[in-house]
Amino acid sequence: MKKLVSRFLALSTLTLLNISAFSASSTEYSSDTVIATWSAKSETEMTLSQAKKLLNESRYPDATGNERQQVTHFIHYQKQKKDTLSATALTELMVLEAKVLQGTHQFSQAAAILNTIDTTNNAAALLLLADINIQQGNPAAAKTHCQQLVGKTSYLLAFTCMLNAEFTLNTSTATYEKLLSLEGFADKAHAEEVSDSERLWYYETLAAMAYSLDKPEATISHLDKLSAQKLPVSALLLWSDAQLKLAQPQRIIDRFKAMQSASNSTSKRTFSLTSNDSGNNAGNSIDDGLLLRWAKAERQISLHGTEIQKQLADRMALRTWREDVSHAAQVASYFLDIDYKPAIALKFARLNWQAAQTRSDARLLARAESAVATSSTLN
Repeated sequence: MKKLVSRFLALSTLTLLNISAFSASSTEYSSDTVIATWSAKSETEMTLSQAKKLLNESRYPDATGNERQQVTHFIHYQKQKKDTLSATALTELMVLEAKVLQGTHQFSQAAAILNTIDTTNNAAALLLLADINIQQGNPAAAKTHCQQLVGKTSYLLAFTCMLNAEFTLNTSTATYEKLLSLEGFADKAHAEEVSDSERLWYYETLAAMAYSLDKPEATISHLDKLSAQKLPVSALLLWSDAQLKLAQPQRIIDRFKAMQSASNSTSKRTFSLTSNDSGNNAGNSIDDGLLLRWAKAERQISLHGTEIQKQLADRMALRTWREDVSHAAQVASYFLDIDYKPAIALKFARLNWQAAQTRSDARLLARAESAVATSSTLN
């Protein structure tokens, strides 16, 4: 299930549980296997504003796959000359570094950086701390950070943050309805007060609450309010989960095919799923979660052995071999819903739980534990 804000995990190292994960793929992997290649822009040519924009672009399905690495190089370069930076620029750089760490699932390291700066009047840092605490299963602490946003950012952003934390503490229709009552602040009449990114977060959070309350129709309806905006991967995952719950898989297939077609008509070709695509292994750039939902949609209409499912099998075999912690939740779901291997699913669900402890993570772990218990009983 979609997390309320985002899906982040912590980095860790564990031993491989079962080499049989590779049975779905004939591809052989080594530590030198390349997932994707690219031409990185020099960090010396980038400004802080450009780095922030580039990191934001990594959230979207048409990302090239190298955005975070470019931003990481930029941060490293800037830190080498930090004595020349103003206090404001240095603080912004530290918040940016914390964002990269959060996005690469290193919550504790990100929080440690944020705790070294004065976050009192830093809305970006407070929002980041709130998200980190939600992902780590500390919604009460998250709510405290959200409360500090009041007066420092838009009314909509501050109260969406607070209600999101409150909903994580106690999933209830009342909290969802409180957030829904704020919808007037997200409309076009408040365009000068609310940015597109804040409006996006409001509706995505509202949709996630609806999904948690088993309201898939409302989930889709809320996301439809963003039809004029490009949706990030997190919103597309939520939309897909709602469609799957409503047994409307063809809508997922049609939408993803349209996205693939649009991507293939541009020079970026970032949504291609063909592993032998020309250029830079573009077939590997699509987000694992989107590929997984596409495969689930195919299975709902009894399609097996498709190119999509073969691509996903190769991807999951590689993630499993590398013990790719950043995709642990997707790997666990794959071995529960596509290639049923409960023991491997449990391994990755536990790996996911070590860092991310939202209700959706708990449900995934419970599913995997139940699958293993059932398998043991049958055997």
